[in-house]
Amino acid sequence: MRTDGPTADPVARALMVTAVPTALTLLTALVVRRRCVLLDVSGPSMLPTYRDGDRLLAARVPLRLVRRGTVVVIRLRPAPGLSGSDGSAGDRPVPTSMVKRVAALPGEETPGLSSATDVVPPGHLFVLGDNREVSYDSRHTGPVPFARLAGVVLCRVRCA
Repeated sequence: MRTDGPTADPVARALMVTAVPTALTLLTALVVRRRCVLLDVSGPSMLPTYRDGDRLLAARVPLRLVRRGTVVVIRLRPAPGLSGSDGSAGDRPVPTSMVKRVAALPGEETPGLSSATDVVPPGHLFVLGDNREVSYDSRHTGPVPFARLAGVVLCRVRCA
């Protein structure tokens, strides 16, 4: 039996063996937290794809990976006078983001608007909800700047 080196003390070896996976788990958690967003769907604008109450996992990705048809999370600008001191409007919290589908990229024509042809400006996305009859989207607000893109939806998260 060896009495020198890193394997000499079984307690030290056990600590080292458990510390490495713990450090990797912590590092993974930090990376995921910086790159991912977990959010709850509120409202019917993305029916039938996502329902009110669905929980989604979104990842922050480079803009070059965003394609037409991708479902994205857009950060909303705070509406002046809408939220109370507790961050709610009446009995519901004020939304801080919206989930929409990319309908057009910079340089592409905006779909489904008036007969006039508009083009999405550089640095912007044109987004629409899947349930167009009730969705508040780029048809109302105009193209969304890239800077407000919070992430791309990866999947729906099932909670037990």
